[in-house]
Amino acid sequence: MRYLFLFLMFAFWFASCTSNADSSTVLVNADFKPLEVDLEDLLNAGKFPPDTLITISYDHFFKRKKRFKAYSLAAILKPLVKNIKDTSNLRITFTCTDGYAPNMSLSKVLNNDGYIAVQDLDQSAAGKDWADSLAAKFRPFYLVWQGTGKTDDTFAWPFGLAEIRIASFIEDFADAYPMHNKAAQKGFNLFQLHCMKCHSINKVGGVMGPEFNYPKSITEYWQKEDIWNFLRNPQSYRYSAKMPAIGNLSSEEFEEIYGYLKSMKGVKPGM
Repeated sequence: MRYLFLFLMFAFWFASCTSNADSSTVLVNADFKPLEVDLEDLLNAGKFPPDTLITISYDHFFKRKKRFKAYSLAAILKPLVKNIKDTSNLRITFTCTDGYAPNMSLSKVLNNDGYIAVQDLDQSAAGKDWADSLAAKFRPFYLVWQGTGKTDDTFAWPFGLAEIRIASFIEDFADAYPMHNKAAQKGFNLFQLHCMKCHSINKVGGVMGPEFNYPKSITEYWQKEDIWNFLRNPQSYRYSAKMPAIGNLSSEEFEEIYGYLKSMKGVKPGM
């Protein structure tokens, strides 16, 4: 009943709602049944393609050229979605062992060269898959991309990748999407890109960092200036803060995100 109610609400707002980051309406593929996959189970079942050796011109974690033994992500996914004629507005979430959970457009993933890496070839001579300092957090998989720009932050590079989830936008993001507030939708798109991989809104998003709206909005107990200064230099506010500084966010983009956070105050899961 909850999803029927949400569907009717989205239909009511269809004429006024903007698209998500991929310019698709929020209703496309609304009836798609979510698909959850444990990647190690898939590998052990023999449903991975043959492994290959790849070169990444600029790895976003190592900050340099790297070579890996890996599996094609598109080749893994295509059998799973072979009966879907239109992947518009389907999202894929990459769930990691540490709670990091970035999401991307499924269409974008299928149309780019992503690979699930299982070995750093710089370590192969020593008979290792990863350097000792990285092995625990990089296993079971590390997602890398060929042909992406050095400054392109629209691709996820998660390590410790364990599971994937494919679902429609409405299925996974209804509780966090400001369908009632068109002005806040740009802020949602920016929050989804920069923040949701670690932080959740109404329990939608990653769990590495704190929830920002449920049961109480962060805008009710943090000043806007403090939020802005914290994300630019977390260690200046909190000793040994694990959050990295976000230096690629403009003040104008932050204002959009803050406006989105303010718009969600009082909006709770299931409403």
